[in-house]
Amino acid sequence: MYNALKTDLAEFLGITKDALHIHIGLAIFFGLVVVLRRSPSSILPWLGLLAFELVNELMDIFHWHQGTFSFEIGDSLKDVINTMIWPTVALLTFRFVERRRRASVVTPAEGSSK
Repeated sequence: MYNALKTDLAEFLGITKDALHIHIGLAIFFGLVVVLRRSPSSILPWLGLLAFELVNELMDIFHWHQGTFSFEIGDSLKDVINTMIWPTVALLTFRFVERRRRASVVTPAEGSSK
Protein backbone atom coordinates (compact mmCIF):
# COMPACT_ATOMS: atom_id res chain seq x y z
CA MET A 1 0.00 0.00 0.00
CA TYR A 2 2.80 2.42 0.93
CA ASN A 3 4.59 1.69 -2.34
CA ALA A 4 1.37 2.19 -4.29
CA LEU A 5 0.90 5.59 -2.62
CA LYS A 6 4.36 6.69 -3.76
CA THR A 7 3.69 5.41 -7.27
CA ASP A 8 0.36 7.27 -7.40
CA LEU A 9 2.02 10.49 -6.17
CA ALA A 10 4.77 10.23 -8.81
CA GLU A 11 2.18 9.63 -11.53
CA PHE A 12 0.01 12.51 -10.29
CA LEU A 13 2.99 14.86 -10.41
CA GLY A 14 4.12 13.47 -13.77
CA ILE A 15 7.62 12.57 -12.53
CA THR A 16 9.57 9.38 -11.97
CA LYS A 17 10.00 7.80 -8.55
CA ASP A 18 13.68 8.78 -8.72
CA ALA A 19 12.73 12.42 -9.19
CA LEU A 20 10.20 12.08 -6.38
CA HIS A 21 13.04 11.06 -4.03
CA ILE A 22 15.01 14.15 -5.04
CA HIS A 23 12.12 16.58 -4.56
CA ILE A 24 10.83 15.05 -1.33
CA GLY A 25 14.37 14.85 0.04
CA LEU A 26 14.96 18.56 -0.52
CA ALA A 27 11.55 19.45 0.93
CA ILE A 28 12.19 17.39 4.07
CA PHE A 29 15.73 18.76 4.46
CA PHE A 30 14.66 22.41 4.25
CA GLY A 31 11.53 21.66 6.30
CA LEU A 32 13.79 20.31 9.05
CA VAL A 33 15.97 23.42 8.77
CA VAL A 34 12.88 25.51 9.55
CA VAL A 35 11.36 23.22 12.20
CA LEU A 36 14.65 22.69 14.04
CA ARG A 37 15.58 26.37 13.64
CA ARG A 38 19.01 25.43 12.37
CA SER A 39 21.18 26.65 9.56
CA PRO A 40 21.40 24.47 6.46
CA SER A 41 25.06 24.10 7.48
CA SER A 42 23.98 22.23 10.63
CA ILE A 43 24.31 18.46 10.49
CA LEU A 44 21.01 17.94 12.36
CA PRO A 45 18.61 18.52 9.43
CA TRP A 46 20.81 16.32 7.26
CA LEU A 47 20.82 13.54 9.87
CA GLY A 48 17.05 13.89 10.26
CA LEU A 49 16.60 13.41 6.52
CA LEU A 50 18.97 10.45 6.52
CA ALA A 51 16.99 8.81 9.33
CA PHE A 52 13.74 9.42 7.48
CA GLU A 53 15.15 7.99 4.25
CA LEU A 54 16.59 4.90 5.93
CA VAL A 55 13.22 4.14 7.53
CA ASN A 56 11.56 4.71 4.16
CA GLU A 57 13.97 2.30 2.50
CA LEU A 58 13.54 -0.32 5.22
CA MET A 59 9.84 -0.19 4.43
CA ASP A 60 10.62 -0.52 0.70
CA ILE A 61 13.36 -3.12 0.90
CA PHE A 62 11.05 -5.81 2.22
CA HIS A 63 7.71 -5.67 0.51
CA TRP A 64 5.15 -7.91 -1.08
CA HIS A 65 4.67 -7.42 -4.78
CA GLN A 66 1.89 -9.30 -6.54
CA GLY A 67 1.85 -12.05 -3.90
CA THR A 68 5.62 -12.55 -3.76
CA PHE A 69 8.19 -11.25 -1.33
CA SER A 70 11.03 -9.26 -2.86
CA PHE A 71 14.29 -7.91 -1.52
CA GLU A 72 15.65 -5.00 -3.58
CA ILE A 73 18.88 -3.65 -2.05
CA GLY A 74 20.14 -2.10 -5.32
CA ASP A 75 17.05 0.02 -5.81
CA SER A 76 17.13 1.08 -2.18
CA LEU A 77 20.75 2.20 -2.42
CA LYS A 78 19.89 4.23 -5.53
CA ASP A 79 16.95 5.82 -3.66
CA VAL A 80 19.17 6.79 -0.71
CA ILE A 81 21.67 8.41 -3.08
CA ASN A 82 18.92 10.25 -4.98
CA THR A 83 17.43 11.51 -1.73
CA MET A 84 20.66 12.57 -0.06
CA ILE A 85 22.78 13.98 -2.89
CA TRP A 86 21.42 17.55 -3.09
CA PRO A 87 20.91 18.01 0.66
CA THR A 88 24.55 16.89 1.04
CA VAL A 89 25.63 19.43 -1.57
CA ALA A 90 23.59 22.11 0.25
CA LEU A 91 25.10 21.17 3.63
CA LEU A 92 28.67 21.30 2.31
CA THR A 93 28.07 24.52 0.36
CA PHE A 94 26.57 26.34 3.35
CA ARG A 95 29.45 25.12 5.56
CA PHE A 96 31.99 26.33 3.00
CA VAL A 97 30.31 29.75 2.72
CA GLU A 98 30.14 30.14 6.52
CA ARG A 99 33.84 29.31 6.87
CA ARG A 100 34.76 31.80 4.14
CA ARG A 101 32.65 34.46 5.86
CA ARG A 102 34.32 33.85 9.22
CA ALA A 103 37.76 33.93 7.60
CA SER A 104 37.03 37.21 5.83
CA VAL A 105 36.06 39.04 9.02
CA VAL A 106 38.48 41.91 9.38
CA THR A 107 40.90 41.24 12.21
CA PRO A 108 43.38 43.73 13.64
CA ALA A 109 46.68 43.59 11.79
CA GLU A 110 49.57 42.08 13.69
CA GLY A 111 52.02 44.55 15.08
CA SER A 112 49.64 47.49 15.04
CA SER A 113 49.83 49.85 18.00
CA LYS A 114 47.05 49.99 20.53
